[in-house]
Amino acid sequence: MYFTLSVLSAIFALSATSAVAQEEAVTSKNGDLCYASCSADESGNEVCTFTTKINLFAGELGYYQFEECGDDVNPTLGMELGKTYKFVQKDRSNYYHPLGFAYYPDGAHADADELEPGIAPPGSSSDCDKNMTCAAPMYYVDGDYKGTYSNNEDLVALTNDEDNFGLDDYEPLFFHPLPDWIGYGEFSVFLKVDDTDFSSDIFYFCHIHQFMTGRIKLLRNGEPIQKDVHLPELGYEYDMPAEHDNECGTYGLDEFKLPHAECPEKFVCDVTSDNRELKQFSSCIDSMNCAMMVGMTTSVKDSESEVALFLHQMIPHHQNAVNMAKALLKSGKLNCDDLTDEESEQADDCALEIILREIVNNQNSQIQAMR
Repeated sequence: MYFTLSVLSAIFALSATSAVAQEEAVTSKNGDLCYASCSADESGNEVCTFTTKINLFAGELGYYQFEECGDDVNPTLGMELGKTYKFVQKDRSNYYHPLGFAYYPDGAHADADELEPGIAPPGSSSDCDKNMTCAAPMYYVDGDYKGTYSNNEDLVALTNDEDNFGLDDYEPLFFHPLPDWIGYGEFSVFLKVDDTDFSSDIFYFCHIHQFMTGRIKLLRNGEPIQKDVHLPELGYEYDMPAEHDNECGTYGLDEFKLPHAECPEKFVCDVTSDNRELKQFSSCIDSMNCAMMVGMTTSVKDSESEVALFLHQMIPHHQNAVNMAKALLKSGKLNCDDLTDEESEQADDCALEIILREIVNNQNSQIQAMR
């Protein structure tokens, strides 16, 4: 059996918005909004911190998590107007996931307005766009602010007519090799949303990967300024990996468990029944190889294009590499406390983990570009 390129296009488009999905996460672990941890900095100014991580196994691309929110993926955050918030992106899982903020889901990925000095909150009466004083994130690398704009005098003197908030220096570093990225120090984003008559939610998102956005409810005196509704709407549902994918740490393999009508009996042979962990891992490999085999069996009917054929061959090939890397990460067989370690007994595992994380993040980004 084979699929035409037009049918595969529909399949790939569907997977981008997740055929198997869960409802938008609107609560955190305790059934309420997730709040930052607030404390005074060295100057005595209050700073509220969200410690950012990526759960690579939560969906095809992975989703954001925050230490302050437990295990929830893409939790809805509560942010008080006028307060300073710090989003720390130090954890290794943040690699290839620079955080952004927008007035609509996915920001520039969806051609939507982001929080920038020259973009006034939609529907508000603010004229901050005229002198570049609208709320925008401020990007720091190892304690060094990369921009010139400021709406937060606790960090940098207030400015007018400055539109550089540091993103153009911050984001490119996330494309560098992982050991280099780690060596640059702590990545962090500060955000203070000014109190205006803006009355909708805002969103956090990934500047590299689309469909990872999460909601932020703005608060005034602890109460959401938009209480019982979630607007703007997210526009899509979150992935929810099926049982087999949860076991493997993969995405999209449940329907390709062997036996499968379009695949051989086995791809991995001679695994002994008493080696349970290897048997489980080989079952995952069998499924991902079956998925790639089915995905790469295509017809060029109605689309006699070398470019189209390349794309429809390469996407399942990349998906297989991503799933294979995620499965090994999920297995827990690698022990690496410090990814820059080149000398201890963990050095080989650290080198392999770097390869795996670069495969997952780089090739997922390429998959989205090819789609």
